[in-house]
Amino acid sequence: METYCGLSFMFLFCRHPLMATCEDSHLKFIQTINNSFYFEETSSAPCETELCSDAFRRREPPISMWIQSKDQKFLVLKTSGKFEFEDRTVHDRGQPDCQFEIQIYQDSLSNKYQSVMLYVCADGEKMMISCKDYKEVCPEPMDPKVLKMIKAAEHKALFRWKCISTGKYKFESTMYPGFFLAFEHVEDMPCLHKLILRHGSMDEVDESGIFYVNKCSP
Repeated sequence: METYCGLSFMFLFCRHPLMATCEDSHLKFIQTINNSFYFEETSSAPCETELCSDAFRRREPPISMWIQSKDQKFLVLKTSGKFEFEDRTVHDRGQPDCQFEIQIYQDSLSNKYQSVMLYVCADGEKMMISCKDYKEVCPEPMDPKVLKMIKAAEHKALFRWKCISTGKYKFESTMYPGFFLAFEHVEDMPCLHKLILRHGSMDEVDESGIFYVNKCSP
């Protein structure tokens, strides 16, 4: 209740208990009773920051990044349908198979780390890094509807990332908490690494689970 020039102002707010509201509220005048003004909070359009409980809304735009292992090999999507790390020349690192889009999501829950989706374009199709099980990841075609809004507390292609130091990150699966993206040697080909999931913790120092993430340059 606020009083101004002898008049009392009373604001009545109607809010859904599971929804967040915008900082700028729209008020509709209802009536005056005994020198008091009555208003009702309204919304002319859905708020872009509103999220259903246990949901993730994408933030625009995605960021084009190179993802590298500790020995500076680049993560690429091979024609075999596998994510692997390999050496790339300055020319080859400009190819779309190693330029990953990192889509950041706004989380409706009070979590410490941001949630992201990582995908790469192959033959004109967006392919997500998706958890296959507790150990494996695989490329999976992206559903445009899923990209815009994830209506669940976890998703096979959604990871929480933490900045370890400048340009260095860890990625924890939301589908399998406690499991992180990591790289390991490809059998019989020690010069190559493949992308996997490995059990660990966000604060654990495991070089195989720390990635160098840098913005793609022309």
